[in-house]
Amino acid sequence: MNSNSSSPFFSVVIPTYNRAHLIVDTINSVIKQSYADYEIIIVDDGSTDNTEDIVNGLQYPHLHYFKRPNLERGAARNFGISQSIGKYVTFCDSDDLLFPDYLSNAYETITKNNNADWIHVAYEIKKIGKPGLKMHHFENNFIIKMAKGNPLSCMGVFVKRSLLEENKFQENRNMAGSEDWELWLRLASRYQIFFDNRISASLLVHDERSVVQTNELKLQLRKYLSIGYAFEDDYVKQCFGNYRKMMNAYFDTYIALHLVLSTKKGATKYFFKAIYQYPLVIFNRRALAIVKHLALSLLSRN
Repeated sequence: MNSNSSSPFFSVVIPTYNRAHLIVDTINSVIKQSYADYEIIIVDDGSTDNTEDIVNGLQYPHLHYFKRPNLERGAARNFGISQSIGKYVTFCDSDDLLFPDYLSNAYETITKNNNADWIHVAYEIKKIGKPGLKMHHFENNFIIKMAKGNPLSCMGVFVKRSLLEENKFQENRNMAGSEDWELWLRLASRYQIFFDNRISASLLVHDERSVVQTNELKLQLRKYLSIGYAFEDDYVKQCFGNYRKMMNAYFDTYIALHLVLSTKKGATKYFFKAIYQYPLVIFNRRALAIVKHLALSLLSRN
């Protein structure tokens, strides 16, 4: 752990892998925060590009860089937590951009809610040149929304460091992309979450985003592991036990959408499997997207 004499309020943990061309913009978006009581923990997950030279060349105060063997994001985030000294930890990826009020908004929400155990600050999902999709308004039916998938992502989540030392990310690389959802399920079953619906950051969508997977077997294994690990926890069983069929069904639509978008076979199988398990899944926006792309695929063959 770092040995700074005074502890900041926030630790911003940023795992990265071969993002030398993007990470400076992410770091600069943290440096420009209006709230100044923070540290930045960069965990280089075995990059083979010049990320180390780029980050070490910045020489910003409160910026700590660590390079480790490639063990995937769960392990990188856990290591970042172990090196942090902030009261609260927040995470972003090395292609995310924080708005200047990201930390100040979080501080207001935390203190307003009696030093909340964890909070979520709203963000947008944005493609270059297109309007952003706002990610907020999760207060109503939050447990059900969590059962349907991950409305939070890692972006915007702030958790007391003491809780993250007790509740770690799973480090199985075969569930990469869902390790955050699995942890949020455990936290949601234990602690009340509070929300700040001011858009304070931007998650950029581009071809390099590593959560985009098209391998059917890997997606299937990711589903099995993330739901399986979560339900090893007694609190999750108690909180989400009635929603397990729903969770399986919605994950199957997730698999179907990934497959249909990549023009891979199997999308129809997972889609109908989801409907069989939980018929109401058909009314979800993702289901409509699957139907749309399946129809377009059929039309293109004729």
